[in-house]
Amino acid sequence: MRIAVFSPFANIWEHSYPEALVASGLAERGWDVTYVTCTEEFQARCVAMEAAGLNHATPLAQRQSVCRACHKRRDLLTSTFDFASRTLNALVSTIEKREIENLVSTVTPENWKNFTVDGEPLGRYAAYELWVGNKVSSDNIPPELWGYYLDDLRSTLIAYYAGKNLTTTEQFDAVLFYNEHYSVNHAFSAAVEKNGVPAYSIHGGWHVVHRGESLSMMRSGYIMSNVYESTTWRSALNTPISPEDVDRVASHLEGLWAANSAFAYSSALEGRSASSVRDQFGIAPSKKVLLATMSSLDEILGMQVIGAAPETHHQTKLFPDQFQWIECLTSFAASNPDVHIILRLHPRMFPNKRETKMAPVVEHIMALQSSIPSNVTFNVPDDDVSLYDLVQIVDVLLNYSSTVGSELLAMGLPVVAPWSSYFHAYPIELNRTGRTISEYKTAIRTAIDEGWSIENARKAFRWYAFLFGRIAVDLSESVSSKPNAMRPKKPGLRLRLWKFATWVALQYGPMVRERLALRRRSLPPGAIDIFDDTLGHRLNSVSESHLWPKSKSTQRVETAALEDFFRNLVENQWVSVTESDSLAGRVRAYVPPEPPK
Repeated sequence: MRIAVFSPFANIWEHSYPEALVASGLAERGWDVTYVTCTEEFQARCVAMEAAGLNHATPLAQRQSVCRACHKRRDLLTSTFDFASRTLNALVSTIEKREIENLVSTVTPENWKNFTVDGEPLGRYAAYELWVGNKVSSDNIPPELWGYYLDDLRSTLIAYYAGKNLTTTEQFDAVLFYNEHYSVNHAFSAAVEKNGVPAYSIHGGWHVVHRGESLSMMRSGYIMSNVYESTTWRSALNTPISPEDVDRVASHLEGLWAANSAFAYSSALEGRSASSVRDQFGIAPSKKVLLATMSSLDEILGMQVIGAAPETHHQTKLFPDQFQWIECLTSFAASNPDVHIILRLHPRMFPNKRETKMAPVVEHIMALQSSIPSNVTFNVPDDDVSLYDLVQIVDVLLNYSSTVGSELLAMGLPVVAPWSSYFHAYPIELNRTGRTISEYKTAIRTAIDEGWSIENARKAFRWYAFLFGRIAVDLSESVSSKPNAMRPKKPGLRLRLWKFATWVALQYGPMVRERLALRRRSLPPGAIDIFDDTLGHRLNSVSESHLWPKSKSTQRVETAALEDFFRNLVENQWVSVTESDSLAGRVRAYVPPEPPK
């Protein structure tokens, strides 16, 4: 069996090291591994440069410094694991590079969406990073970004030609790469699949603390919405989880509350009282509070542009966009004076720990304030209130399509969402839903009446247990990659200085971290067995492997573990929240303290 690993971003060690561990483990199982690496073909801009805080506008000398650092880590990996390798420069001829330049010259702002090669929409694939990195909120490329788009298109074409040539001249049983959404990976994947070679995308897991210590693997084109409809997930939804599973989910939630990870957008939980939060937003104690959480529009558009937006066949889309959803919510607030709606703009729309740009859509949303009812309040990052303190006054979460829905569901709150063909954050059936406006508003009133429930938490915990323990493989025996608690939690000078120091260490440091990691470079046999099984049997995802152990838990055991989780919450993180009408108060009423032993 032969596998090619397309690995042009070695400088992102959190990606390239686990990727190499998987490749090495497969080699131990008898797979012949070939690495495909970059030789500065992507120097206009690449994912490794963006990870180092650089972009198209950064001076070439700085971008090339990332290339040199990337080559150091590439050479360290390929020499340590003794992988055979091919370079993009060797795979794409001089004649083909001229052909690529000719193709790029034919692309205009009017025709880029329809630009294809061999029927593959490479024009769209090339736009992904541009969309997400610049928070583009329409399906047109802004004129000031056009030149940058052409640079990305050129890189996308090079990757496509390389994948096509590699799998035309050599026989492979599979191709592996990190994250299919990246434009060059998407193009390489499309090329090898066209030649009949199955392509697989790997990606860090979803546990906010152990993200870098786990790895998912899915067949190209198989996305999370497919997982939601799989028989493996349907079975897991009806299967009790173990106390160990509950603890794993709890550590994820605690990681979100600590806000150390770059992937945790809210500020850290402070343990504020419910009354202080109500006072900040001017909400009377008698009001039922509905928290409406928006999604980041550029991420949705980015996936739609490249044709990777999760869309299921059995759902309809109740609201065409978030603006019509907001219009519906303001109408509901106007006719229901007993409620107060807090509309929380997604923190990613604003400068944050990962991005420095403000999304253009923010201005449009904020302009709506002049026409909304008095019982609707906007919540933005400048309010300086953590989502996890805000929950103390929340009765119902109104979710458009955000992972916040599963987080608050895990805390026992009811969650209501409109039916949507693009609901991609987690399985939509975990929510109360509405297919029509009337049905949606009825679902909100029902959720208000229902209130807090451990059954809400049970559904969310089962989903998270499946997400962390079945869609991703645990690598923690060989990979240590926890979020750094020293990293500044808010945008500003301290975060910029932190990123600069990190950049200097990555480019010019002696790679002590990397060499230490390579000393413990073997993966546990069980982890490799699952990757080997997935590739060898051409499964859609590691979740389909039959090698996962079966759960032996019972609902009684699961319930006891969930009660322990909530008891720990009220005795520790929420100990200072004493109001009976707070979320902490509702949990205390359900889970009294354990009697002294």
